[in-house]
Amino acid sequence: MSISQTAPSPAKERLLKSAAWRYSLADKRDLRIDFMRGIALVMMVVAHTEVMSVFNIFTWERFGLTTGAEGFVILSGFMLGMLNRQRLQKAYLLTVSWGLWQRAWKIYQVNIIIILSIYLLSYLPFINTFEVTHFTDRYSGTAWALFPTTPQIKETWFNIVLYLQIGPHQTQILGLYICLLLVSPLFLWLLIKRKAAWLLAGSLAVYCLWQRLPVRVTVSEFEFAFPLLAWQFIYVIGMTCGWYKQELLSLARTPPGKITVGVLVVIALALAFVAQNHTNPFMPPALLMHVISPADFNAFYHTWAAKNGLGPVRVLNDISLMVAVYLLLTYCWTPLWRAAGWLFIPLGQHSLYTFILHVYVVLAVSQVVTFDLWREAWFTNTLVHAVALGVLWLMAKYDVGARWIPN
Repeated sequence: MSISQTAPSPAKERLLKSAAWRYSLADKRDLRIDFMRGIALVMMVVAHTEVMSVFNIFTWERFGLTTGAEGFVILSGFMLGMLNRQRLQKAYLLTVSWGLWQRAWKIYQVNIIIILSIYLLSYLPFINTFEVTHFTDRYSGTAWALFPTTPQIKETWFNIVLYLQIGPHQTQILGLYICLLLVSPLFLWLLIKRKAAWLLAGSLAVYCLWQRLPVRVTVSEFEFAFPLLAWQFIYVIGMTCGWYKQELLSLARTPPGKITVGVLVVIALALAFVAQNHTNPFMPPALLMHVISPADFNAFYHTWAAKNGLGPVRVLNDISLMVAVYLLLTYCWTPLWRAAGWLFIPLGQHSLYTFILHVYVVLAVSQVVTFDLWREAWFTNTLVHAVALGVLWLMAKYDVGARWIPN
C-alpha cells in the first residue's frame, strides 16, 4: 500500500484537529458554563482586592464594557432556567418555588451572618476592617462608611441589619440575588405557560422605565450599586436563555442562526475595540489605545454603557460577549481546558460558595497589604492576587466548610 493511500490529506488533518479541539463531553453538566462562571468569579475577586496587578490588565473591562458582576447575574439566571426546566418535568411549580424561596432564605441568613461577623470583628483591636466596612473612591481617596459610625439604639440596629442596609460592598450583590430568587417562580410560571415573549417584554419595559425614572424599590444597600429594576433585565435574559438552551443551540446551527451569532461576535469584537480606548486612570497609558478621544469615550460610556445603571450598550455587550466566549469554548475547548480549566472550573462549580468566602479573603489581604490602585508594584500585587485566588481555589477544590456554606 502506498503512502498516498494511507496518509490523510491536509484538509482532513485540519478537520480532525478541529474536531479534537471541540467540546464533546457527554456529561449532563455543561463545563463551558462552569468555566465562564469561574472567569466571572476571578474578575470580581481581583476587582475587590484593590491593588493594581497583571490580573487587572486582563480583567478590568479589557475585553468589553462589562464586569464579572454582570456575568455572575446572567449565568445565575441561566443555570436556574436550565436546571428548573428539567426539574419541572418531574415536580410541581410550587415544589420548585419552595426550593427557590428556601435558597433565598439561606442566602439571606448568610448575608446577615456576614454583616454581624464583620461588625464584631471591627471591635477586635488587632484587626483592621476598614476595607470591608467602607467604600473608597480610589481616584479621589474619598471613603464612605458602610456601617454606622455613631452609637445606635437597639431598634435601629435591628432594622438596618434586617433590611440589609449595611454590610461590605464586596457582597452587596447577594441582596440582589435574594430578591431575584424571590420573584423567580413568577418568571418560571411564565416560561411554563410559553409566555417567554411576555416575560422578556415586561422585563424590558421595567428596565426602560428605570432608565427614565431611576427609583429604588427596596431600602437595601445593594440598590446603590445594583438597582433591582435595572439588573433584573439581564437575569431574566439569562433565565430565558437557560430555559430554551437546547432550542437556541439548534437555532444557532440554521442559516439565520449562524448570521445572528456572527453579528453578535462582530459586536463583541467592536465593543472590545472600544474598551481598549478606556479612560481608566489606573491603567498604564501604554496598555490603552487612544483612537477615541477621552471626551468622546467618557460621553459614550456614561450615557450608553453606565456600570451601575446597566446602560443599553453594556447589556448588548454582556450578551454578545457571553455568546462569543461560549462559542470560543465550544470550538477551542481542549487547549483552553488544559490551560485554565483547572482554575476556572472548580471556582465556577462553587461560585456562590467562593463569592461568600471571598470577603473574608479580602479582609485578610487588607491586614498585610495597603489597598492602593495608584501603586504600581506589579510583582508584589500580582503575587497578592495570585495568593488570594489560590486560597479560594483550594477551599473550593476541597470543599472546606461546604457543610455550612451554601453553593
